[in-house]
Amino acid sequence: MTLALKRFLAYWIDFVVLGSFLVSLQGLIFRMTSGFPFVSLDQGYKIELWVLLTFSLPVWLYFVWCETVKRQTLGKRLLKLVVVSETGTAIGWKQALLRTFVRLLPWELTHLIILIPTPWWSVEHPPAPWRLWIPNLMIGIYIAVLFATGGHRGLHDVIGKTRVKARVKERSSP
Repeated sequence: MTLALKRFLAYWIDFVVLGSFLVSLQGLIFRMTSGFPFVSLDQGYKIELWVLLTFSLPVWLYFVWCETVKRQTLGKRLLKLVVVSETGTAIGWKQALLRTFVRLLPWELTHLIILIPTPWWSVEHPPAPWRLWIPNLMIGIYIAVLFATGGHRGLHDVIGKTRVKARVKERSSP
């Protein structure tokens, strides 16, 4: 399997695990509180704030912490990949924050486009649905850069001055 495909699979694993956990947690909160705070989420900015606090923030923390402290997320660990600086050393908090910001920017823009000022499901005709082309075009650019670098660097790696490589097993000395 190519490095680019391994990275896609690692990312998918991370989001399935994170999404399952966070949706389950929200379901638990809903059941335990008889719908609070969900029943009060009636405006786009309130929903966006809820999404930021209960989805975006945990996802950001997951990527930043895992890639700084462990050098890999669960998905990368399962596929034997690690994040390193351009020089091959562990990345710092600033690099992890920057690469996470760039990586998740299309996701965050999609939330803003759909939720602000009024959630699209609350209006008969959503305003300018073509705006979703912007995050989708960004994703296309991210994928193109990833494949152009043989899977070693996505756009978030280029901007964050990082790369992803296969984890090499440490050999023990005789």
